[in-house]
Amino acid sequence: MKIRTILAAGAFAAAMCMPAVSQDQPQATSSGRQAASQSGSMNNNGGAVSEMEKTFVSKAAQGDRAEVQLAQMALQKSNNSDVKQFAQKMIDDHSHNQQQVDSLAGQLSLTAPGDVSPEQKQEADRLQSMSGSQFDQAYARLMLQDHRKDVNEFKREQQMAKNSQIKQYVDQTLPVLQQHLQMAQQLNAKVGAGHGASSSQ
Repeated sequence: MKIRTILAAGAFAAAMCMPAVSQDQPQATSSGRQAASQSGSMNNNGGAVSEMEKTFVSKAAQGDRAEVQLAQMALQKSNNSDVKQFAQKMIDDHSHNQQQVDSLAGQLSLTAPGDVSPEQKQEADRLQSMSGSQFDQAYARLMLQDHRKDVNEFKREQQMAKNSQIKQYVDQTLPVLQQHLQMAQQLNAKVGAGHGASSSQ
């Protein structure tokens, strides 16, 4: 009798422990799923960036640096008040854009280029050799060409980008570039570079 009583008590105690174990296990599994889900969403936002998107971010960073450098040159070399006003606007806006794209690159675990492209350096060297109205007209033409290209590239990226952070950056930056394009068109008209801008491609 004593043996049966002990066995029955042991079985009862074991049965009482079972629900606690079974309750703990789903919680651990649920927590594991939640952690995995969070990890997955972070990868999607931060790491799932296509090669085309990486190229876009790199080119945007280089473009901002080039615009700032050229504008600084224009402030030094030009005596035209319209050119200087435009150049200061480029410095203000593209310095801000540069901070934005550098921050975006960091969020996506990308390394933004620290310098301009070889083509952009070549353009800067060409302008550096000019002075007076020749410089003003060449700078105005280049700004028109660059911002036409920028607006087209950002519009294309607006349609094609999959990464939500890149989409947000494009949506914020495109209106600024469109404003710059209008300003560049006006500047070309003022410095007499309108005809050259349309034929220098």
